[in-house]
Amino acid sequence: MQWWCSSQSVAWDWTWRPYAGVWFLVIATATAYGLHLRALARSRSPAAAAVRTRHPVLFGLGLMWLWAALDWPLGTLGSSYLASVHMVQFLLVALLAPPLLLLGLPPGTYDLLRHSPRLHGAINSVTQPVAAFFIFNVVMSVSHWPSVVDALMTTQLGSFGLDMSWLVSGLIFWWPLLCPVPERPKFPFLMKIVYLGLNVVLLRPPFVILVYSKFPVYATYELAPPIAGTSALDDQQLAGVIMKVGSAWIMLVAMTVMFVMWHRAQQHGATPSTP
Repeated sequence: MQWWCSSQSVAWDWTWRPYAGVWFLVIATATAYGLHLRALARSRSPAAAAVRTRHPVLFGLGLMWLWAALDWPLGTLGSSYLASVHMVQFLLVALLAPPLLLLGLPPGTYDLLRHSPRLHGAINSVTQPVAAFFIFNVVMSVSHWPSVVDALMTTQLGSFGLDMSWLVSGLIFWWPLLCPVPERPKFPFLMKIVYLGLNVVLLRPPFVILVYSKFPVYATYELAPPIAGTSALDDQQLAGVIMKVGSAWIMLVAMTVMFVMWHRAQQHGATPSTP
């Protein structure tokens, strides 16, 4: 049993492999969430009354995407064999799981941060829209840079660090869009649409390298035992397309949701609220 998915030199087969670290992360997160809901229910506070059925459903969906991305087979394929699967993992861990996890947190969860001033201050600083935008895009670019990927994917600890950088930067990115912060001015819905739109049109260096390079740039995937019907260069170019098209579609769907909510609120003469 391995602790975490990392690069391997054995040929790919469909033999199931357990990853204890992934299981621990998912089970510990689910347990902490369940205990939190239980504590809210016992408190009988206004925060407890704000808990809805959708909260555990959304959180569970986010955790499911996270588990699917990190465990076998995607975790094994993405860490050892195919750059395209590695990019699918990125979309799941950084762009699909985080918004669902945040939407699954009841409103009372954010109030708990005020009991820890340092943590509250740190989160407030990194989730400012401009800071969150740059943190996410810097992490996205650096974590897909060939020398970084090849250096980290060789060890379980390095692979774990790469995956967690995606998750944390994804939570930071989505926080200004989904989690209101009373201590700072509201992030207007039209500005949220601009925030997402910039990520649609932004051309990142790794995308250019992956799609237009004439040679494989990741040693991890170039030297991996080949899988029938694939080539390192074709797989690399597909990874670049997945990065750009996949992230663009996620942003466009989020922009559409934001616009519909803003339009409905305008029709009713009210200020749109956070989803």
